[in-house]
Amino acid sequence: MYDPVADSEEAERKPIAPRLEQIEGTRIGLFDNGKPAAEPLLDVVEERLEEAYPTVTVDRYAVAHLNRIKNEEEMADIEAWADENLDACIGAIGDCGSCTKYLVYGIEAVERSGTPGVGIVDEGFALDWDTNARDFGRDMRYYTLPAISEVVDRDRFREQITADVLDNILEEVTRPPSPEEQATEDAESDKTVVAGGDR
Repeated sequence: MYDPVADSEEAERKPIAPRLEQIEGTRIGLFDNGKPAAEPLLDVVEERLEEAYPTVTVDRYAVAHLNRIKNEEEMADIEAWADENLDACIGAIGDCGSCTKYLVYGIEAVERSGTPGVGIVDEGFALDWDTNARDFGRDMRYYTLPAISEVVDRDRFREQITADVLDNILEEVTRPPSPEEQATEDAESDKTVVAGGDR
């Protein structure tokens, strides 16, 4: 029997990007993986950010269709966007196997730039996230929401993305890396981001 996890474990281990020390005054990217639910979900995340952190600047990136994320040119564009514009990134939406996979591709490009990223994923697809992240050799972080597949109702997202949920999502870009997430020593892992500062 073929075990995809076994192959994934062989990937070279890489650390996650250094986490933020604080949210105030930072530049937060909102990454839309091309699914219909991503735009309204990120609209609500942006609303909540503006309410809670008026000094945060938001920058958005959307792919035209989720399958383009696997394109090397698109991945390079995402990495450059994160490197040039962001202190951290929140990506959405992983709502099924392939959608989750392509969100992992996008957040991997963000992490590769040295920018901490977190994906918002349907709770039923956390294993898809973990398996695909393992393929990149990086324990990338995510936050799960219940039943977000194909939801386009902003009011429903307003009910789901409360101030507490936003804090939990942001925890994933501020909590220091665990030993497993640090994986290997890397010169870049010594960097710590200060609000509005250079990485």
